[in-house]
Amino acid sequence: MAARPLRDDELETAAATLALAFMNDPIFVFMMPAPKAREAWLRWFHLRALRECKSVGGAFTVEGPEAGAIGLYPPGAWPPALRNLIGAIPIPPGLPPHRLITRGLRLERRIHALHPAAKHLYVYVLGVHPSKKGRGLGGALLRHAASLAREAGAVSHLETSNPDNLSLYRRFGFEVTSEVTAHGGPPVWVMTTPSHVD
Repeated sequence: MAARPLRDDELETAAATLALAFMNDPIFVFMMPAPKAREAWLRWFHLRALRECKSVGGAFTVEGPEAGAIGLYPPGAWPPALRNLIGAIPIPPGLPPHRLITRGLRLERRIHALHPAAKHLYVYVLGVHPSKKGRGLGGALLRHAASLAREAGAVSHLETSNPDNLSLYRRFGFEVTSEVTAHGGPPVWVMTTPSHVD
């Protein structure tokens, strides 16, 4: 099961897939309790993330954008250039929920400040359509990320607020390096590999 780059015309479909994958993610439920608003803003967030990652060659899928996708910053590409950030912003779906502004932006800045100082691969977003779970798609995407890190001799880095993800990421060599709770919601675990792993 091989990963391939996402095409420009697949980004919106991949963002919709990721939105469904994250609908019950604890941090997004906390930030956006209303399901309709949550889905709209999750599509917006993931389209932004995928556009950012694609600008540095880091947006991939297995079995197509309807199945699953990963957006990553390859080793040496983090932090992103301002022009890439600005160019990636989609039209917002409306006024953002109050908690997303007051706590979400601060949380994003906090977790981004916890990136390793050394050159690293950053798994920004990763998800599989709920109907496709259990088929190894997420593992295939993580293996692709691991191969990019290994080729560059770099560590890998990510964060998650879903405790169900911890065991999967640990199988790929990630260990919790920080737990962020200052936002008053569910914890966000920051995870890094001690070295590149298969």
